[in-house]
Amino acid sequence: MGLLIYDALVLAKVVAVLPRATSVLTLGVPTLNFNSEGFHRELAARPDLIANKSYDWQFTDCAGFFRGLGFQKIDALDISDYEGANIIGDLNDPALADKIKDRYDLIYDSGTIEHIFDAPTVLRTLSHLVRVGGAIVHATPANGFMDHGLWQCSPDLFRAFYRSAGFSILTSSLMVLGEGVHSVQADQNFYRSRGRKYVAENFAEAIAVFAAIKRFDVEPVRVQLQDYYASMHQGMAAEDLSSFFIEFRSPPAATEIACCETSALSQFLAKLRKTIVGRTG
Repeated sequence: MGLLIYDALVLAKVVAVLPRATSVLTLGVPTLNFNSEGFHRELAARPDLIANKSYDWQFTDCAGFFRGLGFQKIDALDISDYEGANIIGDLNDPALADKIKDRYDLIYDSGTIEHIFDAPTVLRTLSHLVRVGGAIVHATPANGFMDHGLWQCSPDLFRAFYRSAGFSILTSSLMVLGEGVHSVQADQNFYRSRGRKYVAENFAEAIAVFAAIKRFDVEPVRVQLQDYYASMHQGMAAEDLSSFFIEFRSPPAATEIACCETSALSQFLAKLRKTIVGRTG
């Protein structure tokens, strides 16, 4: 899906709280779906987002964006070098983490895991590739993307896995697409707390945006039950809610930036629908 402006705000916030930020690994080579001027205006509208850090640089691609955040080493992992990735590997391979010797301060998944058949292996691999004190950020289809990939991922998936893998949750949110793009905090299980109709009506098209920071190594990582069922069967209480949430709204009287973002998302979704129709026509 590429790097959306909401992902960029989350990444800026995550980098601001990391103890170090010199190396980043992206899954694939993300396309950039906004410009530097739009990003800086969004930051200016949120003066408390990055505390004492100041970001003011021009960029035209994702590599430039990450360089501006302070990263000197920017790697991209993909199944081939078709889009310019410099690390070639299959995320279905459970031994991939051992083949990649580097460990990273940040890993960013802008819409890859849903295309990998063995999704649990991907999560375990990423948890090994990030060093203690580093963070992982996902932006993954949660609803409304049938056939875009093999999976649509609930925020519950990321919460359950990363808690079991020695991480603390930084943020768990939904970027709701369609008319009036906006973000929703996703620390609760919406299906259990609000019901299926609420999910269908409010999150018809949504991307799960999730970030977690690694506190310690866990080997092996085992996830037995979804949090909801763990509380029923094992008496476990959900812990470690998000430490931050970034609001993003696009009301009817949209600002220039929100309009640009909505337009970019609309173009992406139109292209995606056209591709799907073309394949099935």
